[in-house]
Amino acid sequence: MNILVKYILASGLFLMIFMGKTERVFSQDADYKAYTLFLYNFMKYIEWPNTEGDFVIGVVGDSPIKQELTTLSENKKAKGRKIVVKIILTSEDALSCNMVYIPSSKSSMLKSIFEKTKTKPILIVGEREGLAKKGAAISFVVDDDDALKFDLNKSVMESQSLKVANLLLQLAILVG
Repeated sequence: MNILVKYILASGLFLMIFMGKTERVFSQDADYKAYTLFLYNFMKYIEWPNTEGDFVIGVVGDSPIKQELTTLSENKKAKGRKIVVKIILTSEDALSCNMVYIPSSKSSMLKSIFEKTKTKPILIVGEREGLAKKGAAISFVVDDDDALKFDLNKSVMESQSLKVANLLLQLAILVG
């Protein structure tokens, strides 16, 4: 299969997933596979200024998404970089990450993590709706049809020197 066909298929799948056509998430039962797929696509469609070393994803506290991300890290790479998943317990721990995932149960840590990382190229993704308005670059939203979508705060992304692909911007709900 040539590269163009692979690109078209990947783009089509990406659009279907982000438009909520294939993945449904029920608000009472989080589908961490869907969240993980979104995080993987964020890795693909966001550019970090530093592209050396492992791509480190920090998960704040204990969350079921860690297992899904670990499975992802065993099978995929982030733009050719090995994906490493680690649990972070303090805002200081976030400084060694490229991406930080804040589960709903740890939303109260957003402020301290944001303050510690706000000038660093560290993508903060919040599971809870509304966190993109409070300092996270991205937060998930489950709409009225139970489709998983995401808010994106473009000013936070720019202040952290993270470049977002136009495709991702078109699919996001822009806030901030």
